[in-house]
Amino acid sequence: MPAFWRKNQITILLTTSCNLQCSYCYMPKMRAEIDEKTIDVKFAKSGIADFFRNSADKNLRFFSPGEPTQAFSQMKEIYAYAKNIAGSSLVTELESNGYFSADIRDWIFDNITYFWISCDGSPEWQERQRVHGNTKINPDMIYNNIRFFADRISGKFGVSATIAEDNLDKQIELIDYFHSLNVKYVCGKPIYSSSQKPNLRAASMLKFAENFVPAFYHAKELGMYYQTLAITNFDERTKYYCQAHTPTPRLTPDGYVSCCDWASVGPSYLKPEALKELIYGRYDEVNNRIIYDEEQIKKIKSRNVDILSQKGCKDCEALFHCAGGCVGKMSAVTNDFYEVSNSWCEATRYLFRHLQINTGEFPFLHP
Repeated sequence: MPAFWRKNQITILLTTSCNLQCSYCYMPKMRAEIDEKTIDVKFAKSGIADFFRNSADKNLRFFSPGEPTQAFSQMKEIYAYAKNIAGSSLVTELESNGYFSADIRDWIFDNITYFWISCDGSPEWQERQRVHGNTKINPDMIYNNIRFFADRISGKFGVSATIAEDNLDKQIELIDYFHSLNVKYVCGKPIYSSSQKPNLRAASMLKFAENFVPAFYHAKELGMYYQTLAITNFDERTKYYCQAHTPTPRLTPDGYVSCCDWASVGPSYLKPEALKELIYGRYDEVNNRIIYDEEQIKKIKSRNVDILSQKGCKDCEALFHCAGGCVGKMSAVTNDFYEVSNSWCEATRYLFRHLQINTGEFPFLHP
């Protein structure tokens, strides 16, 4: 598949509200600061109109700093607006925690092209990481929804698993579990640092990579595909890590335009300071229009191999298949828009040496 930056879409970050409590989530602290917010549908429609006017791709993604299906009525209205403009050209994507009713499930099946459910593996790991405190849920709902989609849209459905330090060496077991549910695509995401969750223990990226490689080949033997965000460009040399640097818009629940999921709310709530560099627009509610910061757009585009080759990525063997990694992750760790994280670099170079490059075997759906 082509490099990650070619994925051209608008993302609607619907709401900060969530129906689960995950041990590694950075949002509970942020929710206490901003209360719960859900996107203004007029803002979303304005952003879609701008994006569709200027792009040949009619791709719409729903995501959230909370759980997107908590704003289901807004999602349906925004979808209908986009469908009315794009017609049969509309391609949709959604990532959810999977904890939703049969009515929502059926709507997703009818209207979403690519769908990801975030689930950390077997009920044992799900209970450890995704449900805690006083939250009362029926875990069967999540697994039943996974089975439903895996059996019906296997080529366009995947599961995204967050991997903590204590299960880095259990990635083969993770693959086997999802194989038992007929899932074909799995994305492993090691817990990364966040200043919003300062006491959270980040997973060792190198240990993750060392255990990822055998799990990758194990998945291949099972007819599955196991991916992680560090290898998103292993099929094509690239100038940019991802579509954040085009930039493609993400509309936040509090009225801002961001280039990265790591900036899923406005600048007043983003820490450290470098994450504020990911914001390049704001909604003018009075005039129902979005004001874009052209100078900031230029800066966002400037984070590419040209400048990184003169900074921390100088002489890196993986530069043209990494391009500095995720700008949000790097900014959160280093508090520098152009800096790179040593842990990310170490893991990426390991994967670069142990996986085949430019073979066409990385069929990313890009969660």
